[in-house]
Formats: sequence, C-alpha cells, structure tokens
Amino acid sequence: MILIIASVVHMRKTNKLVSAFIALVIFASCSSASDATSDSTSNNESIIETTSDSVVAELPAIAVTYSLIGDIVSQLVGDKAKVKVVVPDGQDPHEFQPSAKDIEIINNAALVVSNGLEFEEGLEEVLETFADSGGNIFMVGKHITVRKIEDGDEHGDKHTGGDPHLWLSPATMLEMLPALTSALSEATGADLSAEATILTKKLQDLDQEIESIINSLGECNLVSGHDEMGYFADHYGCKVIGAIIPSFTTTSEATAGELADLKELIQQYKVPAIFTGLGTSPDVADQLAGELGVKAVTLSTHYLDGATNYQEFILKMVNQIAEALG
Repeated sequence: MILIIASVVHMRKTNKLVSAFIALVIFASCSSASDATSDSTSNNESIIETTSDSVVAELPAIAVTYSLIGDIVSQLVGDKAKVKVVVPDGQDPHEFQPSAKDIEIINNAALVVSNGLEFEEGLEEVLETFADSGGNIFMVGKHITVRKIEDGDEHGDKHTGGDPHLWLSPATMLEMLPALTSALSEATGADLSAEATILTKKLQDLDQEIESIINSLGECNLVSGHDEMGYFADHYGCKVIGAIIPSFTTTSEATAGELADLKELIQQYKVPAIFTGLGTSPDVADQLAGELGVKAVTLSTHYLDGATNYQEFILKMVNQIAEALG
C-alpha cells in the first residue's frame, strides 16, 4: 500500500515536471516568433525609410545660375525637382567665380537654367563645356525680345550688346514662361501646365500692380547704378536718364567725363534721386547725390535680399522707386 502511494506521488511529480517543460518550450517558441515578427517589422521599417530616401535622391536636379530666376523655376517645379542655385544670393552675378562644388552642381544637373546674354561672366566657360559635353541648358535670353543698345568704347568704336537684365520686367518673364515650362517638364518628366497657369496669373497681376504704381507718378526718370533698368523702363513708360556705370556690367568703370555728363543730365531733367545697387561704388553715388542735392537710394536689383519670392522682390523695388520719385 505504501509502495503504491509512493508510486502515485512520484508519477504526479513527474507529470508536473513534464507539464512545466512543455510550457517552457511553448513559451520559448512564442517568444522566438514574437522576436522574429519584431525583427521583420524593424526590417520593413528600414526598407521603407531606404525606399523613401531613394525616391528623394532620384528627384531630378535643376541648376539655376542665380536666385531671381531660381525662384521662378522653383514656383514652376514645386516638389517635383530639386532646384539648386549656383550664385549665392547677395553676390554679384556679373563678377561671380565658381568653385569646384559649383561646377559639380552644374555638371550633375538634368537641366541648367541660365540668363545668357553674357550675364554670368564667370560661368560662361563652365556652361560652354557643359553644353559641349551634351548637357541640357535653357538660356532665358534666347526666349525673349532682347533689348539692344549701341555703345562706343574708349577708341570710338561702336558695338552692339544685348541687355541681360531681363528679370526686372515681369512682362519679359511672362514672355519666356511657356518655353521654360516646356524645358522643365521635359527635364523632370512631370506635367507642369497647372503650375504654369497659376504662375502666369500671378505675374499678370504683378504687372498690372506695377503699372498702376508707376502711372501714379508724374514723371519716371531713372538714374541707376549701371545700365540695368532698360526692360523695366521700356515696359512701364519710364525714361533712363543715365547710369553711374554706363554699361550692362558692373565690371566696367565710368570715366570722369562720363560722370560729368551724367551730372548735367540729372540737373537738366531735375531728377530727385539716384538709384544705386550691387556693384556700384556707394562713395561715388553719395558724392554725386551730395553735389547735386538729390537722394541716393540703394535698390536690390540682382538678388532676392530677403524677399520670399520674385513677386515680393519686384514690388519692394517698385515701391522704393515710387517713394523716391514721388
């Protein structure tokens, strides 16, 4: 009887041990499966992140030489491309010299958008090399009605040049917009017609607002830092009296005789203000203004200068002109 009880007790203990072992095996299996699921989820998350990064990396790169045209391009492409501006905002595009990194940005671009008309003087060789190697370049100056002027040099020889300051008239931007939209659509593989329609309306409204502001002035006679206000003046009925540097580029210099002629014109037309800007000596402008009893007003004409977009940039400039001449 004692043996039987002992045997039963031993069997019960053995069963409990077996049950405990089985439970441990089941727990270990579940835990292993859970870890596998967790690893799988983690791997999936990693794949998603990598895929996302890859998609971003695959966006076509559009290189633009300077910020004002760069903003127009950005408004057109939105998030369908990466827009990289080569000339830092605030530097004179007439005098800018590219670094190795700048050249790399141009060489890796699906499309390079430049001003043309010899505006990017330090980038001309780089752009020519890019084009010769089969690179895709859109030059704004080839898609507008170019303002030309005949100049005489120090030897009395005459030469004709194209005015590169095309961005200072929204009407000129509207003229090239269809061709730019087509080039960007081809480079990005995206339909940009809706964006072009929106931007066209914004530029048309901007054009009308500028016209209203300028028309409110009795006269619009302009003296600028260098010969940069031609497109603006032609479209809005202003008259360019002269420039401190009588050239399309800030790399030139005025002679004493040219400055004397300018002083006479300012007095003749009773111009109330001289407008200066990037690349013009503020000392020369201040001296002229002081001698003639007029204001010297600094305009941002070549870069955004804190403006959030092209439209805000233009309106700030126009309101400065109207305030100085009014």
